[in-house]
Amino acid sequence: MSLEELNKKIEKEYQEYLSNLTSAEKARHLKEIQEFDNSMNKFWYEEYPKMSLEEKKKYWLAETHKGMRTQGEAFGDEYSEFSKKWYDFAKEHEPNFDDIFDYVTKNLGFEFDWEEYNKRIKK
Repeated sequence: MSLEELNKKIEKEYQEYLSNLTSAEKARHLKEIQEFDNSMNKFWYEEYPKMSLEEKKKYWLAETHKGMRTQGEAFGDEYSEFSKKWYDFAKEHEPNFDDIFDYVTKNLGFEFDWEEYNKRIKK
């Protein structure tokens, strides 16, 4: 199953889940989603910009390692976390992302496949 097919399946199952909720459950669920979105926005627009370069490197290293490991275990493709949308998001929030990511790839603990990465972020 491709990532696109999986996303469609997840969206369909999520819509089914929502349709089975009572009005109160749905309202509570949507409120929780809004709270999560607010906390993410707070992180990216208030907390992340205040981080030092070293803190940003540690953040991206931990997130990349965790993401690649999770994708590798779940889909057998650790590079499936990378996409043009992901890269655009990273660049939007971190203008020096390419320099930081170079550091990250040198510290992941395994050989990083730049060719595969570049292929993914251009799609």
